[in-house]
Amino acid sequence: MDRKKRRVTYMTGANATFGSYGLNDESKKKKKKKPLSSHLRMLFALLALCGMLAVVVAYALLDSGRSGVGRVTRIGATLSQNVMPFGSSVIFYDGTTLHCVAATGGNEWSYQIGTNADYDATEQRIVAWSGNDLYILNNRGRLIYNNKMSDAIQFASAGEEYVAVFVGEADNGVVSVIDSNGQTVDNITIENQTLLDIGFFKSTTSSSAQETELMWVLGLDTTGTVISTELQTFQPGKLSTGKSSLGEHIAYMIYDQDGVLNVVTTRQIMHYNYRVLEESSPTLIYGYTVEDVVKSGGTLYQLLVPAQDQSEGINLNNVRLMYGSIDRVLHLPSTCLAATLGTRSVYGFASNAVYACRFNETTFRAYALPINVTAVLGMISDNRAVVASGSEIYVVELPL
Repeated sequence: MDRKKRRVTYMTGANATFGSYGLNDESKKKKKKKPLSSHLRMLFALLALCGMLAVVVAYALLDSGRSGVGRVTRIGATLSQNVMPFGSSVIFYDGTTLHCVAATGGNEWSYQIGTNADYDATEQRIVAWSGNDLYILNNRGRLIYNNKMSDAIQFASAGEEYVAVFVGEADNGVVSVIDSNGQTVDNITIENQTLLDIGFFKSTTSSSAQETELMWVLGLDTTGTVISTELQTFQPGKLSTGKSSLGEHIAYMIYDQDGVLNVVTTRQIMHYNYRVLEESSPTLIYGYTVEDVVKSGGTLYQLLVPAQDQSEGINLNNVRLMYGSIDRVLHLPSTCLAATLGTRSVYGFASNAVYACRFNETTFRAYALPINVTAVLGMISDNRAVVASGSEIYVVELPL
């Protein structure tokens, strides 16, 4: 309820002090107050006791919230340094060098990759590029591949076993797929479409009962009279495994669930197998956008937030959680600037508080924050959030 609608009108002036003035002196003498009965005295005592207990409980809850947040560590990076969660650590690029910093703030490793660089990472490996120079590092920061590509690198994506590198123009280039030994196993020509994104997923195939790492490629076909989004899948080192048109709605996120690709558009989530054939009917999400996805205990949790005009800033009052057959809306205690998923809970971040709700519950618990949060960059292991306070980056231990 709006706070303005909850205002109480108090009696003031002569109405509030009618026993003090408003009667003449003679009347005052006649209007002697009767002594309070024992029942009234007991009632007032009970009310006073309840008030004291309420204050004690409120302070206890606030104190438990402050201690429940856990350690808050400044890691020495700034918001402009392309910060990314990385397993139990944080990676950032300072303009010449890639740094990996522990959640406790200590530097784990650094690797110089040059100016005007960018990178992508999984928990197993990092792919970085600058101009046409390509670097592939393992999770300990050791170089396992370095080469000059034939043209400027537009972007690259890292998987568990492979790395995909797109070189050339946005609508006329080549995707090179490189394995963990540094061998190029595929060169896929991109024609008659604008490449949007590349990623990897695991699935069993008709030729193998064991999970194999496959690659998906998302592009925008602009050759026809109507723009159409296209999804293709490949098995690295072998032929294309599938291709399909997704229609006019542009996909902005793809993630997999037990070998099924979930393709998110502004209207729905479509579900495809590795051959890009529909596995099941689409899930309608009109009015919401997928904010975060986490697999925990074999269950895929999907967090959605109301679709908003990003130019006006984020103001979240509720979030939507989907997993299994559950699809529920959770109401936040106050307006939040961001929401994310942990391993057991949904988290909403206000500027000076974080709210936590267990996956199987519907009520949020409030915890005070010792810093003023202005952005949430993601989660690392052990339920720790990477957040910004102004330009500074912190790691915050969150309650389960």
